[in-house]
Amino acid sequence: MDAEELKKTLLALRGHLTNQQESIRNGALGDAALRDLGRTPLNFAEQASDEQELDLMADRLTASSETLADIDDAIRRLDEGMFNVCEECEGEIGVRRLGIRPWSRLCVACKRRIESEGES
Repeated sequence: MDAEELKKTLLALRGHLTNQQESIRNGALGDAALRDLGRTPLNFAEQASDEQELDLMADRLTASSETLADIDDAIRRLDEGMFNVCEECEGEIGVRRLGIRPWSRLCVACKRRIESEGES
């Protein structure tokens, strides 16, 4: 995968996540509007379900916002010619890894090492 292909992939992912966030926000705003119009839950279970759904939406927004930040950073690194350089060892991030997770900052070896250190 060359830099141009990778940038197209990143921009497509960015567009998809942005659209997904908009849909989530519209859904959350629609739910809030219904509550504001006087719709009250029929029972505590329904209220708990509504609150859980809003929590899930917030979690999805947070996760997608973090991924968007990673994608924006990857696009910046790509523009600087550093898209396949591991931030830890400065070695090359493999094409296969970038194909799976194009916003990767670490090569597989460094990612595994950091994860295993965190488990200790």
